[in-house]
Amino acid sequence: MLLGILIALVMTILKYCAIHPLGKKTRRGLKEFFKHFDLIGEGDLWIGGIVSFAILILVIFAYVFSNGYFYRYPIEEISGNATFACDLTLSNAQFSTRLMSLVVPPKADELSIFELLNAQLFTLHVDFVNTLFSCADVTLTQIKDVNLPLPISSCNNSDGSLSLAATLPSHGVNLQFLLAGINTIGGVRLALEGSGTQQKNDILQASYTLVDITFAQAFSAPGLVLTQQPSLTLQLTKVINRTYPLTKDGQTQLSGIWMPYVSTDINQIFVNENQYIYAISSNTILSLVISETPYYVLNTQRPIVEEAELIFTNILFTILCMEVFGLMFLIFKVIIAPLFGCFHNYYQRQSTTENSLANNFDLPQVSLCRF
Repeated sequence: MLLGILIALVMTILKYCAIHPLGKKTRRGLKEFFKHFDLIGEGDLWIGGIVSFAILILVIFAYVFSNGYFYRYPIEEISGNATFACDLTLSNAQFSTRLMSLVVPPKADELSIFELLNAQLFTLHVDFVNTLFSCADVTLTQIKDVNLPLPISSCNNSDGSLSLAATLPSHGVNLQFLLAGINTIGGVRLALEGSGTQQKNDILQASYTLVDITFAQAFSAPGLVLTQQPSLTLQLTKVINRTYPLTKDGQTQLSGIWMPYVSTDINQIFVNENQYIYAISSNTILSLVISETPYYVLNTQRPIVEEAELIFTNILFTILCMEVFGLMFLIFKVIIAPLFGCFHNYYQRQSTTENSLANNFDLPQVSLCRF
């Protein structure tokens, strides 16, 4: 804009102030040059060439912005700040989250991520803190119609802590940890681990990522000990992230992870030592129920501006700029220029009339003086 004003000012100076023939020749050359590039007035006005260059620069900046904005998707692949806008965190991504019932069948391209989640193996880690129990005192049982012993894959006790691990047979299981003896337990820690994997489906144009699960939560209360029959409930919820492709030939990205949540009442599973002495059992039995919620969370990420919409918007913006400036030039040629010409002619006639009257008035006086 400033450059265009500067060029127009130079052209005006060359028109009214240039005396040397080189200045007039330079102005004629510039005038022909800008008329040649006049896209608005179709070569009628030299200033239309300046406006055409201004529109070209404006459109180039708009295209650069739209291109940079378009490729800031998805957010996982964005590196660095947005240098083309004031908002450095600008991205071409919109998000939505829904709770979906497991009763409703998922889409065809989502079945694989459900299969990966259902097939993921879990390793359960349980730590008993501030206790004198040893590995020989622990028995792990799976509760079904009958009690089934569940093997403990690893166990160690040191520094007043007992840690054990077991591979879960399924995602829904009822477990009991039997600790033989009257020793107290200061706290318990549950941890769940599962390894992830990746796979692709070229037919459905989708990629699947099963995310590693690493979850841990500790339960303790200052000055209290664990009761002899504590009960914990671990609920698992599927979380599926769906990322739509940026272009039509791109791949849909689907990732899944389990979201565990342990529910219990601290006041019910911990007591003080004065209350613990009234316990009549000689064993401590920790009950843990693991189940899956009847719903899952579906997080969706899709581009705000798609490729076809971007192309159409850029073309529309270019046409709009040309039409707006063309309308301004049309108004200038049809209304403003004729009015300016009328006023100019009117004032010119007025000046001519006044000069003629002044000259006619001066002639008798001159003749009288001569007489």
